[in-house]
Amino acid sequence: MSSFNGKRLPEISDDKQFEKFACDLWQSQYPDASVTLYGRSGQAQYGVDVLVRSGNRVIGVQCKAVKNLDTKTIDTEVSRAKEFAPALTDLIMVTIAPHDAKLVTYTATLTQKHKKSGHFAVSYHGWDDLLRILEDHPLVVQKYFSQFFRSSDEQAAPQPPIFCLPLDSNLNIVLSDKELALFCSEASWGLKNDPSAIFTINHADAQRVTETIAAIEATGALDIEARSKRSNLQAYLAYISPKIRKAEVAAKLLLTDDVVRSPWLIGGCWPETAATMRRLMPQNFNWSDPFPRGLTLKISPEDHPELVGYVNLDADDRLAFEAHCDAFKPDCYFLGSVVDLGADLGLKYALPAGIAALVNYSASSNVPIETLQNDRTNSIYFWKLYPV
Repeated sequence: MSSFNGKRLPEISDDKQFEKFACDLWQSQYPDASVTLYGRSGQAQYGVDVLVRSGNRVIGVQCKAVKNLDTKTIDTEVSRAKEFAPALTDLIMVTIAPHDAKLVTYTATLTQKHKKSGHFAVSYHGWDDLLRILEDHPLVVQKYFSQFFRSSDEQAAPQPPIFCLPLDSNLNIVLSDKELALFCSEASWGLKNDPSAIFTINHADAQRVTETIAAIEATGALDIEARSKRSNLQAYLAYISPKIRKAEVAAKLLLTDDVVRSPWLIGGCWPETAATMRRLMPQNFNWSDPFPRGLTLKISPEDHPELVGYVNLDADDRLAFEAHCDAFKPDCYFLGSVVDLGADLGLKYALPAGIAALVNYSASSNVPIETLQNDRTNSIYFWKLYPV
């Protein structure tokens, strides 16, 4: 059993600390979601301090470390939040003010109006409401109110940081360019500096299937149709889960491995890392067919011919490649290394293909990625290009 020593937890009056508290509290409520602080001082935040992406929901949390809140302030933040992109499904106002039934009723009225106009739901949580939510999240209590937290059993372990990358059904990363670049920066730093940090991928279909299976099983006795549906869904999960694990390993390799990331990302070029990650995800789920009138190349290190990746250039990029890579001959291997894909291409195709090749080989041959890292096999800048 946990106890707050019989004391009411004090309000968090510092604005930035209150935002971090709300971010951790919503991450604890939605462990599989992408939860991030949104923007910083001086940037347009459109009424959102914490952004939560869970399945099809886009939740904005507006934090006000004030002990009094009026309907005029709520109207202002609601108006700003309507400009947020992508469109919110929910806007939650949280404050350190006491519970206020009038504000709860007011936001419920706004929600009803928004339903008719196609806008987001609005809700209000005062400090009393947040304390009730906190009762189910002792790790958040321990982090922010350690002086009031005690356990009669054993001390709860701190919750490790979780970096969750959301993918939709079409394998697109559900983050804007700016959000993805920020995610790459935070995840890279966190994964390198905290051994307990966790990197996961939240695939929309896998999440939906898991929820559907849980709903089927919750009905109790199952008829033949329900059992058949559950079996099909479980088979799909068994098919997609290894692909998700491979994508997680590939993305983590890009974010943390100095050999893979250097030299082009020395200093942390996060927008380019983010762009590469967008191309990397589909390669770890599907084998893409060559582009019509394009060019398919094979990449492989000379010392490890069992490691093979395939680079499919589209028609326009094929012309750029051939124009800048005179040494390439269709009937023999290209003497340039992967980094020499052409001035207009850089590592546009080769880097994700090389990482995918590493992960595929690791999975199929039961060779840990760590082994490939230790013997420098992952130095894909020295792999050679061959025609297929």
